[in-house]
Amino acid sequence: DRQLFVAQIIPYRGSWVEFEYDAKNLLYVRIDRKRKFLATVFLRALGLRGADEILKTFYAIDRISLREGEPRWAVSPTLQGRRVKSEVIIDKSHKIGAGKKISKSALVALQEAGIEWVEVAEAEFEGTFAAIDVVDPATGEVILEANDEVTRLAVSMVQEKQVEEIEIFSPERDDIGTVLSTTLRKDTIRTHEEALIEIYRRLRPGDPPTLDSSRSLFENMFFNPQKYDFSRVGRL
Repeated sequence: DRQLFVAQIIPYRGSWVEFEYDAKNLLYVRIDRKRKFLATVFLRALGLRGADEILKTFYAIDRISLREGEPRWAVSPTLQGRRVKSEVIIDKSHKIGAGKKISKSALVALQEAGIEWVEVAEAEFEGTFAAIDVVDPATGEVILEANDEVTRLAVSMVQEKQVEEIEIFSPERDDIGTVLSTTLRKDTIRTHEEALIEIYRRLRPGDPPTLDSSRSLFENMFFNPQKYDFSRVGRL
């Protein structure tokens, strides 16, 4: 059986916000126990306007260089546990065998040696997704949208367009897990303004929404200190 979790933000004064998962691994929000809506809509209304902003706020990001032949991963803490494609000789005392995982000590040695990029096994791309839109530098066409899966075929296509670098994330390896990426994929709202109107519809289903009324309602609920206040610690 799948465990489901809920969480609440309860201020000293103002609207209650509840977060809940469903069986499809989607994250929802309820404000004052009204009709629920996707949590990514709430994040857009709060100011994280694009999918890339949401993803880069919550997930650890890997940078991939496509400048010279095989993709190379930037040396960073997220590289620990990844398998290298071929042997990496760091210095006289340290090397990583072909197909071996990068250990914590090997990662430190890479950083101390000033090595910035490492070729990683192709299998490490499994379960990775674009953190930002990947754009054709010649035409401006979006090749991969933020939150699209990064397959080996997609990488080859991006290389053909002479894109020099991409940013990716790995939800299954991240503490956040897949829930936010999955929720974002389900979300049809694309802008801050659309998010404000959607929340207004959920909270006041009988009233026709306008952008001004939607913005006023949301800002008064969460950004007006006379109506929303945590005090020092909120309350339980």
